[in-house]
Amino acid sequence: NIKCYLGFRHRLPVIADEIYERLVYPGKKFISTAALSSEVPILVCGGLAKRFLVPGWRLGWIAVHDPIGAFEHIRKSLASLSQRTIGSNTLIQGAIPAILQNTPQSFHDGLAKTLALHADIAFERFSQIRGLTPFRPEGAMYMVVEISLRHFPKFTSGLDFAVQMMREESVFCLPGECFQIPGFLRIVLTVPLQSLEEACDRIEEFGHRHYVE
Repeated sequence: NIKCYLGFRHRLPVIADEIYERLVYPGKKFISTAALSSEVPILVCGGLAKRFLVPGWRLGWIAVHDPIGAFEHIRKSLASLSQRTIGSNTLIQGAIPAILQNTPQSFHDGLAKTLALHADIAFERFSQIRGLTPFRPEGAMYMVVEISLRHFPKFTSGLDFAVQMMREESVFCLPGECFQIPGFLRIVLTVPLQSLEEACDRIEEFGHRHYVE
């Protein structure tokens, strides 16, 4: 893994965002960064919000993978940070053991299967829209779509495209500029299938209206 190699070579710790570890589509396998090295110190970040579809609960964790003792001086700071940040209420905290221990694997499997289905449908729909190129995801709850801005000369960026699409079609997608990938859109796959289909219809109409050969 290139991250672990660079961390080892330059004596740098790795911070791994693994919030989507359970949202891997059928046929794919997730491997934690911590399993890839026995020499590089790694902080693995996770949480409940994505895997249990509970945004706003503000409940997560940092797992310390430290085979060489490099993080001894920051363990106390991590504990202090967890107590200072505004977190979840006591009711949610009390439910954590039951949530983690008693949720059947079928819940995670069913969620991943549903998201994979929505991803397949969205990918096929966007593949048919001129000027837009979707990238099929293998996990998580999003799909990114590249905008060929030369075919949409009215717009100078993905942000312009997204704003005008919201005005004309009442469909909101985050522009890639939010994630430092200009010229892209991010599509959310967690909406009901009927809403996803309608959104694709509206985006297709918008693209057709503004496309220039």
